[in-house]
Amino acid sequence: MRNILWKITVLITAFFLFKDVAFAQGLNGFLDLNKNTTRQYEDGDRTSSSEFFNRTLYLNVHEPITPVLSYQLNLRTNFLDSKTTDSMNETSTKFSRSLEPGLDLTLGLSPDTLPSLTVQLDKQRNYDYLSPRKTDDNTSVYSINSAYDLPPGDVKLRYTFNYAYTITNTPLSLTNKTIGDNFNGTYNIGYAGHIWQDKADYSLNYQGNYTRNKIEQFVTETGTVLNERIPLAGLYVFDDVPVDPTTGALNNESNLINNDFNTPISGINIGPVIPAASHTNHNIGIWVSPGNSIDRLYIYVDKDVSRDTNLANINNWKVYSGNSNTAVSTWTEIRLSQVTIFTDTSNNIFRYEIKFSTEQNASYFKAVNLATVNASGLSDVFVTEIEALGTDPATEEKLVTTSDSFSQQLSLNTNFRPTGKLTLSLNYSIERSDQNIISLEDSVGGVFENIFSDSFGEGEDDFISNITRSYSASVVWLTHRFLTTSLRAQRNESFDNIEESDVETNSYNLSFLSDPLPTLNANLSLIRSDSYSFSEKVSTNDSLLLSVGSRLYRDLNMITDIIYTRSNSYVTETESSTRQINGTLDALLTRKVSGTVTYHFSRTVSDGTTSNSREGSLFITYRPGKLVNVTGNFRMADTDGETSTSEGVLLDWLPLPAVRLNANYQHSDSEPGPVKADTINSYVIWYVTKFADLRLTNSYSKQVDEKESENYGMSASLNCRF
Repeated sequence: MRNILWKITVLITAFFLFKDVAFAQGLNGFLDLNKNTTRQYEDGDRTSSSEFFNRTLYLNVHEPITPVLSYQLNLRTNFLDSKTTDSMNETSTKFSRSLEPGLDLTLGLSPDTLPSLTVQLDKQRNYDYLSPRKTDDNTSVYSINSAYDLPPGDVKLRYTFNYAYTITNTPLSLTNKTIGDNFNGTYNIGYAGHIWQDKADYSLNYQGNYTRNKIEQFVTETGTVLNERIPLAGLYVFDDVPVDPTTGALNNESNLINNDFNTPISGINIGPVIPAASHTNHNIGIWVSPGNSIDRLYIYVDKDVSRDTNLANINNWKVYSGNSNTAVSTWTEIRLSQVTIFTDTSNNIFRYEIKFSTEQNASYFKAVNLATVNASGLSDVFVTEIEALGTDPATEEKLVTTSDSFSQQLSLNTNFRPTGKLTLSLNYSIERSDQNIISLEDSVGGVFENIFSDSFGEGEDDFISNITRSYSASVVWLTHRFLTTSLRAQRNESFDNIEESDVETNSYNLSFLSDPLPTLNANLSLIRSDSYSFSEKVSTNDSLLLSVGSRLYRDLNMITDIIYTRSNSYVTETESSTRQINGTLDALLTRKVSGTVTYHFSRTVSDGTTSNSREGSLFITYRPGKLVNVTGNFRMADTDGETSTSEGVLLDWLPLPAVRLNANYQHSDSEPGPVKADTINSYVIWYVTKFADLRLTNSYSKQVDEKESENYGMSASLNCRF
């Protein structure tokens, strides 16, 4: 540690000596040093330990060449030295290096309303100093990007396209070279207007996305190779109150397949939290071509989760597959064989690798986390990406895989206001997604033909097309100055050309919104939904939701939700019902003390079986001054006799303008088991200057059930920005 502190001191000194030169030449970037030590014990015996020292330097220069042409040079280099010792006292070391230079040429035409054009050249090399080497690969990426957005007006026009040519050399693996040839283009055309003295408005929109991918792999010998399946869409939904994961639809989430493995997706947090239910049951999905088999999913996250003991457990994941993604879709659970954690600290790549017992052929896959991350020193852990992979035989020296897809959406929205108290709306949309398309002309013509027709035309055997149509009509009526009534009817149709899916859903929603007092509002919704598959009725769902928000007293607010749902399945001839009460009460008790109480009660009855759940939590925050914050929490939950309680305290303090102290303690008990857990985390941040900070972190966790497990962690990091 003395050597590390000495190096940090020298680097801080050099930073101050040369910062003026760096700024004068338009240079910017950062330097990050991180030293980390962990120890794991079981029943008092050390089971593993690890140490690593990671250094990352990023430099960037952005300068104009001419008024319309500029260049950007960037360089990222990483040095990682690590040592790991297992329970048999066997030690493994790793000395990995990563070098990633890049060049961007940007053509900015004048005026700014003209399209942009960017040419990029990026290279990356990863290697180590072991003998023989275990890592030695390099990647070159050549890409062209262009984008255009018409200035705001009645007519909307936007497009983006990206072409990338990638060469990856991996001489130490079976696939010693891979060439990728990829194109992605999107466009959006729309028009909006007003008629009849602004009593009516309308908007028409047409958008599309075309992708083409070609991958060439060169192998040194016959065998099998692991290939990523080309994603057609990222999918996601969060079950805040867990429901049956074998049914239902997921929503589009494009950030799950944008090849960005570091930027967190804010809504998908699987990190530890109290209560854990708010970070579990994330349905993380992907849509792929069913023609290629899948045998594993990769779930990428933004933190090093190598010490996680929860989601490394195969029992804390569920994976499902399906051939459609609609409200009445049926998902089939996949048996898993293994869950492992992969870390590449040099490139900030961290992921869970979920492997199947047998390979699967389906269009849709989703992974559901049944627990949260349990690793000392980690709080929020966000998902960044999902990949689906499969194993292919390599019987020839060169393997070529090509695919293309084209998705389009056409929508029309109209509103008519005959009086100031009445609004009528009509909406229509159609979405068509084609895989292995016949031609662009056929797909473009097809989406307009499918406005009135269900035909697809003729294509190759691997041609797959999915259609989704939606019709809706709604009325909003200002019944009284204290009451607004709305009625909405909607029909959704979804079908494909291979007759695997043909689903229809009719839904009706009647709502009453009232604000009788400035301190009181209420919303009552009555909802019915009927679902059909291949023209046969499969289910009926009825829901009642009453939400009341009120201010009981000054600085005392309450929100209460009462929910009742009833579902009838005509396929399984079953009926189920759920009753829920959820509430939140928050108050500013004094000028320095505030509190929040939450509660949840639910009862589910299905085929004679009953399930009950109760949960409550209390948070008290004390702020004796602007620089000190103390928060205490208590939570208890009971689900069908399985109980758990937890309590903890958090301290956040700024004793000096440049120093922050943070410490928290959490204890939990759960039955059956029993299982007891204690966690202590703390850190100190010294803001050396506006552009540099030093962080010292310490963590400890202990869990007692059949065995006693302990984890210790310490780290020091320096970050300098210029």
